[in-house]
Amino acid sequence: MEKNKIPFLKRIIKQKRTWVILGVILIILGYLIFKPTDNSKKVSSEKAAYTDLKQTILATGQVTSQTDLSLSFNSSGVVKSIKVKVGDSVKAGTILATLDQGAQLANLTSARGALASAQARLTRTVEGASSEEITLSKIAVTNAKQNYEDVKSTQQTLVQNAYYNLLNSTPEARPKDGTGDYIAPIISGNYNLGKEGTIKLVSYYSAGGSSFSATGLTEGTGTANSITSQPIGDSGLFIKFPSTTNININDWVIEIPNKKASNYLQNYNAYQAALKAQESALSTASSLIDQRNAELSLKAAAARGSDINLAKADILSAEGQLQGAQSKYDDTIIRAPADGTITKIDVKIGELASALKEAIVLQDVSNIYLETNINEANITNIALGMPVDINFDAFGQDKIFKGLVTKIDPASTLVSGVVNYKVTASVEKVADLRPGMTANMTINAKEKNHILTVPSRSILINKDGSKSVRIVTNTRLKSYKETPITTGLEGDGGLVEVTSGLSEGDEYVVLIKN
Repeated sequence: MEKNKIPFLKRIIKQKRTWVILGVILIILGYLIFKPTDNSKKVSSEKAAYTDLKQTILATGQVTSQTDLSLSFNSSGVVKSIKVKVGDSVKAGTILATLDQGAQLANLTSARGALASAQARLTRTVEGASSEEITLSKIAVTNAKQNYEDVKSTQQTLVQNAYYNLLNSTPEARPKDGTGDYIAPIISGNYNLGKEGTIKLVSYYSAGGSSFSATGLTEGTGTANSITSQPIGDSGLFIKFPSTTNININDWVIEIPNKKASNYLQNYNAYQAALKAQESALSTASSLIDQRNAELSLKAAAARGSDINLAKADILSAEGQLQGAQSKYDDTIIRAPADGTITKIDVKIGELASALKEAIVLQDVSNIYLETNINEANITNIALGMPVDINFDAFGQDKIFKGLVTKIDPASTLVSGVVNYKVTASVEKVADLRPGMTANMTINAKEKNHILTVPSRSILINKDGSKSVRIVTNTRLKSYKETPITTGLEGDGGLVEVTSGLSEGDEYVVLIKN
């Protein structure tokens, strides 16, 4: 059998047709294995073309005035006058608003009188005493005494007011036995007895219903009412019970002042401050009286070198007092420190203004510019003189105005944890443009015309940092090969300049779909 098979195989191999069939089979297999891949359905491509490219930086800024001043009083007091209104143009030095100046004006007048008196004393010392000079000295003593009485009256009023507030530190009733679980009666009114202590309240049932009695700082009785507050003796306080039918606690205590009140510490500190201020003011006023009396005693003395020197020292002291009084008087006035326009007024006549709290805003609306913050990623692309396209929310997005970058702050600031640099830009004159308006800025950082560009998504970044694109080698099957390129300007719309490695008309792969 085996011997018969070998001649058969030799005959088949020698036949030419057999080789032809084997050749065709190999060709078909080779084509199937090495035929080009058809990428036409998943590859998106474009042809390289010349175009214009811009690199812009978008920012949101604010209109700012060259003169932007927040003005305030240097002392607290009741607003007496406001001499301007929003929109008024003012010159530097113009009085804009004043506080009640009664006490300050009195002190200023007194200080001026003291200076005049000191100057007259020097003249008298040099020329010798005269009846007129003695009279002047007496007037100075009288003025000093009157000043003392004025200071005393003012300080007593301030101390009394502070003590009244201390005694009225949110009074409340607490159980006498210290029970912690209770619904307290509501205490209202203003305590007016002017002394500290305790008011004891006892609630009880009587023939007429629920009642209460008060002892301690005041005495009296009343009906326990849960609707209408009832007076507690002549204390000025009133009480309203939570219920008249279910009284679980009968004995209550009202401490005057209430040291557990939330405003007690504030009122206590204010009272102590008033006492110290009173002591200081009275001491100063008393010293002034002593000084004036001593000066009067010296009127009859002969002029000596030491007397003349003392008189000159008195003038210096009086000038210092006048300067102090003038300073306190000026603290009640807001003056315009520069020319500008009033853009905001935050005080009203008759209200209490706080020291150093913004009262009036002065701005130069004729000299304005724009400010914005640029993050550190973009700041290196910005230079002085770059053009800026601007639109304002107030005027609509379709109105574009022109400006230039005028300043770049060298120091950075943190905005929401991001390093930013303040950039200032000018803006052409715009009617009705006001400080505080929002400005949408487009800074034209760079621009190139007639250059080859490709979308950034079509660029491949290799491990070594080099860049390449995929050039289409078969337009029908969209087969491609990677070609190295170098890039330049990265512009708007995700376009990137290609400086080498790509020619006009080259078809390149933009996107490969999965």
